[in-house]
Amino acid sequence: MLDKILINKHALIVEDDEASRLLVETMLSDIGCSFDVATNGQEAVDLVRRQQFDIALMDIRMPLMNGYEAAKAIRAAHKDLPIIALTAHALPWIEERYRECGMNGYLAKPFDQQQLLEMLLRWA
Repeated sequence: MLDKILINKHALIVEDDEASRLLVETMLSDIGCSFDVATNGQEAVDLVRRQQFDIALMDIRMPLMNGYEAAKAIRAAHKDLPIIALTAHALPWIEERYRECGMNGYLAKPFDQQQLLEMLLRWA
């Protein structure tokens, strides 16, 4: 049933670390969600300008443009696109910073497929 819910959903994975990116790609594939990949914030902003996504899964620490800057740029043009931070920095006080730059929530690394699925079902 999950594959029917998420089969038509299209995610943007924004992650510069290859191992982390491959893990998220595998999780999304396993639950039937299609995706595109950006390896830095600027690529993400460029992709969102050209394509439509149901959700963006955004790493915070990346080259060229970090996740905070990319989220602000994306949010300026796409008010309704859910942006979820993927971060190892999941301290309670930092959630406010994610929200200030336009992110809807976050997943703390390492996260599992069930946590990702719950985020997709909530926001996508």
